[in-house]
Amino acid sequence: MYYPKSQIVENLYTNGDEYMISFTSKPYKGYYYQVSNNQRFTGKNPNDKPNNVLVPIRDDVDYGNDLEETQNTYWAPSYKFLQKQQGIKIGRAPQSPKQIIPQPSSQDYKNGFFNRYFLYNFTQRTTQETNQKTYQQFLDKSSSVQFDKYTPVQITWALIGKEKEVSKSNYNSIRLTEQNQQIYGFSNYFNKKYSQYYRFDKNENLYSNGKELRYAKNKKPYIGYYHIHPEKGPMVGKQHKEEPHDYLEFVPTGSILNPLPPTPQSGSYVEPTREVNISIGGSGGY
Repeated sequence: MYYPKSQIVENLYTNGDEYMISFTSKPYKGYYYQVSNNQRFTGKNPNDKPNNVLVPIRDDVDYGNDLEETQNTYWAPSYKFLQKQQGIKIGRAPQSPKQIIPQPSSQDYKNGFFNRYFLYNFTQRTTQETNQKTYQQFLDKSSSVQFDKYTPVQITWALIGKEKEVSKSNYNSIRLTEQNQQIYGFSNYFNKKYSQYYRFDKNENLYSNGKELRYAKNKKPYIGYYHIHPEKGPMVGKQHKEEPHDYLEFVPTGSILNPLPPTPQSGSYVEPTREVNISIGGSGGY
C-alpha cells in the first residue's frame, strides 16, 4: 500500500524487545518505519526492502496456542493479534488452498508462453501451484483465502524455441523471482524441470529406427533422433544447431526405374548405378 512521505516516520530503531515480525513471530532488531495508521514495517523506509509487518511483543499473549482451527485451517496467531489490536473482527478461517496443475492451451503454444501461478508458504518455505482465479484472491487478500500465510507468485513460462534456450529462460525467471520477492526455496518446486510443457516443432524430435534414414556420407543406416531442416533436409539431432552435425538422407523406396524424387523433406537419393537394358520387339536384321 502506498503512503505519502508526509505520513511516514522513517529511520526508527528497535533493540529487539518491542516488536516481532508478524508472520514468523520472531523478535525484530533493527531499523523500521511507521505510517499514519500506526502500522510498522521493517526497513528504514519503504524503499529499504523487505518491508515486513511488525507487531508489538506482548508478554500476556500466548502466540503459540492461539489457533483458530485445526487441520491446517487457521489464521496465523500474529495476524489475529494485529487484527484485534486494530479493532477488526475476523471470521472463521478458510480452508488451505489445494494444488491445481495447469495445462497450456493451443493458443498458449501459438503465443510461445503462458502464465503460471503459485502460492508460497513463507513459514514452511513450500510452494504449490494454483490457477489465476485463486492467485488473484490471494493477491487481493480476500477473506475467503488464507492470505496471511501465502505469498502469491506469477511466472511467465516459455514453451517453444530452442530447448536449451527455453530451459535457460525459465530457470532465470524462477531465480530472479525467488531473489526479488525473497521467497527462498521457491525454486525447489520445479526440481530442475525447466523445460516442462516444452513442445518441439513438427519437424523436430523425430526418430529413425535405421530403416528409413542413412548417413549421407557413408550410406550407413542411422538410428536415433533427427530433424528436418527446411533447406538442408534431414540432419542428426533433435533440433538444428550452429555446431556442425551430419547430413542424413532417406533410403530410396521406389523401384530402380522409378526412384523417389529428391525434396528437402525426403532428402537426396543416390542415382542407380546398375544399367537396365530394355528392348522392344525381337532381334534380327532386314
